[in-house]
Amino acid sequence: MNPMAMRVLLAEDNPHDAELALERLERSGLEVESAIVNNEADFVRALDTGAFDLVLSDFHMPGFSGTEALQLARRHPSALPFIFVSGVLGEEHAVDMLKQGATDYVLKQRLERLPIVVRRALDEAQERRSRHAAEQRLKDSETYFGQLVDALRDYSVATLSPAGTIESWNRASEWLFGYTAEEVLGQPGDMFLLPTAPGPAASLTEQLARLDHGSSLVEECWLRRKNGTSFYASVVTTAIVGHGGALRGYSRIVRDMTDSRAAADLLQAAKEQAEAANRAKDRFLAVLSHELRTPLGPIYAAAQALDLRRDLPPECRRSVELIKRNVEVEARLIDDLLDISKIVNDKLSLKLEPTDLAGAVSGIADIFREEASARRISLCYQPPSEPAIVQADQARLQQIIWNLLKNALKFTPPGGEVRIAIHRPEPGRIAVDIADTGIGIPAQALERIFNAFDQGDAETAQARGGLGLGLAIASSLADRHGGVLGVHSDGPGQGTTFTLTLDDPAGSQAPAAAPQDRPAAVPEARPAAILLVEDNEDTAEAMQFLLAEYGYTVDVAENVSVARNSIDARRYDVLVSDMGLPDGDGLDVLRHYAPQPGQTAVALTGYGMEADVRRCLAAGFAAHLTKPLDINQLIQVLQRHGHC
Repeated sequence: MNPMAMRVLLAEDNPHDAELALERLERSGLEVESAIVNNEADFVRALDTGAFDLVLSDFHMPGFSGTEALQLARRHPSALPFIFVSGVLGEEHAVDMLKQGATDYVLKQRLERLPIVVRRALDEAQERRSRHAAEQRLKDSETYFGQLVDALRDYSVATLSPAGTIESWNRASEWLFGYTAEEVLGQPGDMFLLPTAPGPAASLTEQLARLDHGSSLVEECWLRRKNGTSFYASVVTTAIVGHGGALRGYSRIVRDMTDSRAAADLLQAAKEQAEAANRAKDRFLAVLSHELRTPLGPIYAAAQALDLRRDLPPECRRSVELIKRNVEVEARLIDDLLDISKIVNDKLSLKLEPTDLAGAVSGIADIFREEASARRISLCYQPPSEPAIVQADQARLQQIIWNLLKNALKFTPPGGEVRIAIHRPEPGRIAVDIADTGIGIPAQALERIFNAFDQGDAETAQARGGLGLGLAIASSLADRHGGVLGVHSDGPGQGTTFTLTLDDPAGSQAPAAAPQDRPAAVPEARPAAILLVEDNEDTAEAMQFLLAEYGYTVDVAENVSVARNSIDARRYDVLVSDMGLPDGDGLDVLRHYAPQPGQTAVALTGYGMEADVRRCLAAGFAAHLTKPLDINQLIQVLQRHGHC
């Protein structure tokens, strides 16, 4: 059976006439499969067993008339189009048959009309079926929606007339308000508003007037139940528009929000109390700091004055040093308390500027050398031969190093060693290691070593003293600098290494003695081939010229499509792609480029946020550069990846 063919049930007692009719249909381009019958029994059997598209029938057949065939077809559930094909059907009979349900008729003397009539009948039948299916779907949808609305337990759903009176009332509305449908139908929709309740002051009529066709109004207010109790409700009123844009009425959905409102009120009260307590704590810490520092000032000044006396006996000088050292410890504890309060409340501000990390480490190390020597601890630090410039708040950077070095000396026994080293773990990053041979850290304590007030086990905390804030502050300050403070220990008795890692603006390159127009000479080997994907013509032209001046061969693609064609046509050592392109983005180009060993992809974009950088590097770009581009930065990237 051909699924594209039209299946015809033909009631005809003359084989020749049947052949002529079918031939006429096929000559018109219709593919036809037919079943020919000439009696009632075969006709009924064919209707019951065959999936036909239409019926063609003669009007006069021996023992079986066309009128009988029409009546049988009309009673059949398939409701097929029925067309009379007869040579003796008069005008009067034709009109009568059409009234009884025939679709059309064609005289055998004019069979050239048959394909036209058949096509029209099939189109009309298809339209009827589509309309019936749509009506059935609408009916099913309305039934389902009605059942769904009625089944809602937490949402009161009602419909209002354009005048604002209640027209429908679901079961949840009865549960929520206590009124049956019979009690509220035809009543005004604002019958539940409390006259003096807080909430919208506008009347229902004013609220409905604010709604455009198809728009919604969301409000919260207090409503009244039948028994007189009230509840806090969320009310959504929506204008319902019918065919032609005419307003049919409104839907009104109400939900009891009393519990949520009470919880929100409690939460708000708790928040206000916490904020008030936090402000009180800040005031207390400020007053405490002042009151504690006031007596420490003269004590420290007197100790310094005594320290300047040349005739001070040795035993007294040791006492003076003890006083000075403990005043400094007390002052540091006060600073730590204030700093941790600022960090917790996100009130700590930094002033970032170029700072010599190596110089900061050297200064702090020199301060602690005397203390290390007094405790018979070897403090080893060899400054690098050149400055290590980072973007940092100089005072806070010194505070990080101070806290780490103080911690290392605190937990290292006499005869131990503390080593400081500056190194570059990877391009663009610089790190400071502070390693000691002290008591080490148990594995279970490593994950909470940077928690405020956490000093590991109670025995260690009692023996060593302190508040447990130094490492927490150092870690938070490292984060605020865009860096990371890490820790490693092999366990108790195995020492500890803290590593502060920061961004290295120099990109691990030594500072140049003098600015140069070009970072490298033109390569003598085969020049690296670069595909530059840039949709801005002026930018592409300028970059192509600059890169060519450095000895690179550069092809330009203005969009993703051209870039893909270029990548398919030849091998490029380097892809430099803009991220925003007319027909996609740089990630589409990168996926097609799929860099292999020896190939490098560089993202070029006007977006320099941290999230943009992470997205590009995660996708597979070797570097992320922002516009306007410093060509030296790009050349340095290419040199680092061997494309010089």
